[in-house]
Amino acid sequence: MYSEEKQALAAELTLKQPAVLAVSGAHNSGKTTLLEKLIPILRRRGLKVGVIKHDGHDFTPDVPGTDSFRLREAGAEGVAVYSSQRYLLTEAFRLTEQDLLALFERHGYDLVLLEGYKSSGWPKIEVVRKAVSETPVSFHPLAIVGDIPGADFGLEETDALADWICAQMPAL
Repeated sequence: MYSEEKQALAAELTLKQPAVLAVSGAHNSGKTTLLEKLIPILRRRGLKVGVIKHDGHDFTPDVPGTDSFRLREAGAEGVAVYSSQRYLLTEAFRLTEQDLLALFERHGYDLVLLEGYKSSGWPKIEVVRKAVSETPVSFHPLAIVGDIPGADFGLEETDALADWICAQMPAL
């Protein structure tokens, strides 16, 4: 009997894992702009959304004009920007997206959007703009958002994209 009660308690205490979806694309393809439009829609649908952004170049703080600032202003409840040696919260640590996902998991996020990660194994959508690149650069994106022939969603179709993401969440 004790073990049955213990199993029931363990089932109740199971941590909820957030769905993870990368928004990938070439440099300056519009990933942050798309996320700025998408995040408020997902929030209105009751999702607690966080964003993790890898910044392997100049690590910029959360100030007006930076991507992290724009994403937070768009409504992301958690925005982590990290490099190989620091992450943007309050202290410097050596982290991976897995470490940050664990933090987001503990805070009960429904969806974590990874900006970038075009070569990763994470499920992803890709932003493709003709002015930057006429073909996807990611490995097997689930959907293409862009202004190229054959794109699954246009750059302004964020409501339809949000519908699609919500439908995909059990599988992400």
